[in-house]
Amino acid sequence: MIQGNQVTLQPFTRDMWRTYYHWRRDHEVMYWATGEAHQSSLVPEEAFMSRFDQAILTDRHQESGILGIVTESGVFIGEVSYRDMDVVAGTAVLGIMIGDKSYWGQGYGTDAVRTLCRFLFDRFRLRRIQLDTWAGNERALKSYAKVGFQIEGRLRDAALVNGQPMDQVVMGLLRSEFVAR
Repeated sequence: MIQGNQVTLQPFTRDMWRTYYHWRRDHEVMYWATGEAHQSSLVPEEAFMSRFDQAILTDRHQESGILGIVTESGVFIGEVSYRDMDVVAGTAVLGIMIGDKSYWGQGYGTDAVRTLCRFLFDRFRLRRIQLDTWAGNERALKSYAKVGFQIEGRLRDAALVNGQPMDQVVMGLLRSEFVAR
């Protein structure tokens, strides 16, 4: 477990995986996570649950990982993940989704991102973490900026939001900037 100020990042359990499946079927959650409500999971629940063993238990390697976000009171509210880790180059890509909408806008996502960044910088000695979101996701952009991420570029029309092309904003955080905060 990795302790933050408001949250603890924990390995996924089967119960968390099932809850995660239902969040992925929520159109509003998926809209803010991906820009498209139709990105919701179309996979039947049994098929999704059968992927737990591979996705969580046997697919544990350094290049990627997914952790549950749990509040101080023990409520599972979302997931934070990393992928494309290159320990030689010292880089990784981060993702997050707060699936329990009653916890939106209260700083839990910011704390989860900050906590995972601290862990990745310390544990793997990374020098850079990257993430991205679509240009209209102002809440996410503000949250990432609070952690220290800076906008590094825009990929024009790289995202699809409500069926319309929109820029994708790429943000990065260097270890030196994170430590200085």
